[in-house]
Amino acid sequence: MRPGFRQDIQGLRALAVVLVILDHADIGPFHGGFIGVDVFFVISGFLITGLLVSEAERTGRASLLGFYARRARRILPAATLVIVVTVVASILFLSAVEATGVIQDALWATFFLANFKFASDGTDYFQNDTPPSPLQHYWSLSVEEQFYLVWPLLVLLLCVYAGWRARRSVGQRSLGPRVRDLGVSPLVVIVGISFAFSVSYSTTDPVAAYFSPFTRAWELALGALVACLSTRLILVKRSVQAMISWAGLIAVFAAALLYNGTTVFPGYAAALPVVGTAALLAGGMHAAGWGPQRLLSIRPMRAMGDWSYSLYLWHWPVLIIVAEAWHPLTAWQAAVLMLLVVPLSALSYHYVENPVRRARIFKGRKLRGVLLYPAVVLLTLPMLAAANTVVKDELDGGGPPITVSEFGQTQPQQDQVAALVQASVKAAQDGYEIPAGLKPSVLDLGTDIPDLGKCQYFEINSDRPLCPRGDTDGDRTLVLIGDSHARQWVPALDELAKRYGYTAYFLIREGCPSSDVTPWMVNGGPSTDCEAFQDWAREQVEELQPDVVLLGSEANRRGFATDDGDHVDDTDEMATMYREGMEREIDYLAPHTQRVIVIGDPPAVVTHPGRCLSERDATLAKCLSQEDKVSLVFIDSLRQAAAAKGVQFVETAAWFCADGLCPSVVGDYIAHRDRTHISQSYAGFLTDELEAQIHLDPAYVAPTGQPSPSPGTVAANSTGTP
Repeated sequence: MRPGFRQDIQGLRALAVVLVILDHADIGPFHGGFIGVDVFFVISGFLITGLLVSEAERTGRASLLGFYARRARRILPAATLVIVVTVVASILFLSAVEATGVIQDALWATFFLANFKFASDGTDYFQNDTPPSPLQHYWSLSVEEQFYLVWPLLVLLLCVYAGWRARRSVGQRSLGPRVRDLGVSPLVVIVGISFAFSVSYSTTDPVAAYFSPFTRAWELALGALVACLSTRLILVKRSVQAMISWAGLIAVFAAALLYNGTTVFPGYAAALPVVGTAALLAGGMHAAGWGPQRLLSIRPMRAMGDWSYSLYLWHWPVLIIVAEAWHPLTAWQAAVLMLLVVPLSALSYHYVENPVRRARIFKGRKLRGVLLYPAVVLLTLPMLAAANTVVKDELDGGGPPITVSEFGQTQPQQDQVAALVQASVKAAQDGYEIPAGLKPSVLDLGTDIPDLGKCQYFEINSDRPLCPRGDTDGDRTLVLIGDSHARQWVPALDELAKRYGYTAYFLIREGCPSSDVTPWMVNGGPSTDCEAFQDWAREQVEELQPDVVLLGSEANRRGFATDDGDHVDDTDEMATMYREGMEREIDYLAPHTQRVIVIGDPPAVVTHPGRCLSERDATLAKCLSQEDKVSLVFIDSLRQAAAAKGVQFVETAAWFCADGLCPSVVGDYIAHRDRTHISQSYAGFLTDELEAQIHLDPAYVAPTGQPSPSPGTVAANSTGTP
């Protein structure tokens, strides 16, 4: 055993990784087990800072080269191995779309920037339907490495300052205590500022805050502070240390048991496990025998602590890839899988981590250790490029587009797009080959989203600009209001506005329906930002007095908030609120426009088209999806609201589905971008079809016997109506 080696810290590492695994695998009551990562942060700050100040005590300086060499030998071998294996496994077992995402994530993880990538993905509304990345857990490694880009430099500056103070102080011979003591003040400042920022940012942008290095810096800094105060803390009575330790352990367990996925985190909530871990570290300097250190130091805990880094790296990709490739895991299946990860992690520790860390080639040669960083990049980048090529090659090939002439049964005056949808259903049922040259390509499907320019209102909560589109010199005005399901019609409406002389305004906020209802947020509670946006959108209509207002949206599946702030997630109750909210919205807007049109949402699909089409054994038949029944309930709510208020309702179902079946490919277009949104490419294809329903052309004259779309009348359309 190394002198000064604390066996209880290995046990604390074991506790941290077990809590994380239990939470991720959904085993037992520890739904707040994600706090194990925060335990790791505090331990890391304590140990790393202890090494740095100890070096300063011995030598009077802190070697940055030595620090980064040790860090590289410790972190890079296992981390790189897991990245490589995960990428290969993703290519073998996941769809091409998912594998491409893993390759991109691996690139960010290689440069220790994964936290920024996942923060961006998490705050991207259109990523909500995407399963977690097998490399998502690399965010915590990235946060640590970002912290350690700064902290060792600060220690070095403290060494320089301490040396200057020593030269000015007669008889001052030891730099160590001064470096340790000088570190206390900056660490207190870091802890205070970072914690305050964490509390604030976690309430305004909880997803970005979760991955931010600035909201987590205080956790590492608190561990560092304990290390700097260790020479004083060790003087505390042993019985007091033991009591502090037990209090810390209780705090960690309490957080793991009481917190869950709805807890606003890190924020205030992080204080409980973080301070608890700091108490365990501080109280274990020389605790009484009845403290928890004896329990944490037993041999199985020490072994798990030794393997904790590898356990953390391996458990998540194994869970995600197995669940995605085969089926969602039950608790006992996940438990068996995690038991298998234990020997894998032990092998990784003994045959990857230790051999590199102890290799003679690095003894006394700090530069060689540091060169592991560029070596990993030179190894990983070509591998990722090759992996990307393999994925793209898998998607090459295919047959000609599906046509009505080959598979259709066109009836006189039948809607041609509806006929093509029917032909595409028949082609799938007949085993027709997936067409080549899909629009968009399968790999581009995830980004095939209409651009809103500077008017991304999801990111703007004050001083919202207006972005005129269409014919900006036109003498008519068109306004589209709604959420992402209104946004999907922007390509068609933008083109029609240019064609017929409308200045178009797209007042879109993702997750904020055009119906006068308040959606329930992901992290809980009513979306007050959505309410504010809805009020603002109505004000714009009142000021613009547009010729046409179009409304489009989908009901928020998370639920709605009542006027009293209560959560409603029952489908029937939500449907009623959704209908009544749309009726109120039409009443608000009708006095300020000549026409109000409600664009019916296409049925959601059960099968994700991109993932299905990029499977190795993908066929049109396998990717032929049923309609999502719940979505039909909410579509009918808006249909009823439009009928009640005598405004036009555009039926879109026949452009996507026939007889309850929805083809993933219509002609050579991928119709849906995901299960609920349509692709930008297909929306553009539907431009003329949409015009045939809403008649923006001022020269349009309704056929005899059909009412023209003038104020107060309904331009009815029976296409797709049940």
